[in-house]
Amino acid sequence: MRNVKVGRTLAAPRSSVWAVLADYPNIVDWNDGVKNSYAIGDATEGVGAQRQCELVPNGAMSMRETVTEWVPEERMVIAIDEIKKMPVKQATMTFTLSDGDEDTPLTMSYDYEAKGGPLAFLYGPMLDRQMKNGFNGFIDNLEPTAQTRAAT
Repeated sequence: MRNVKVGRTLAAPRSSVWAVLADYPNIVDWNDGVKNSYAIGDATEGVGAQRQCELVPNGAMSMRETVTEWVPEERMVIAIDEIKKMPVKQATMTFTLSDGDEDTPLTMSYDYEAKGGPLAFLYGPMLDRQMKNGFNGFIDNLEPTAQTRAAT
């Protein structure tokens, strides 16, 4: 397993950051890396909630994700159950929100197994860099959305 970890302190209250993350099926509304997203089944929050995400540019890369841990305003763990057209076999994303005054320290940790067997050892560092860039873009989109939510 490989791990990519990014973190930043967001200029938004923790309740607002959580509210954006907890609007689980609607990630497409604010994340410009997602072309389409929707809930699978009736649960839209909490453990067991599932969503399908199709990634930009054309939606060919997609993921089915399931929430496996849900601690409001503290931690969300998502298992990526099915991954199509990506060099990843399986993955788990963990979001951790820490307590700040008006700011929220956020950490994203992505544990994944790359496809390709022994070749994955060679291209793994390149994948790590690409994912780190993508996750930083995720945070770049999350912060202003949480700020807007805090203002309403």
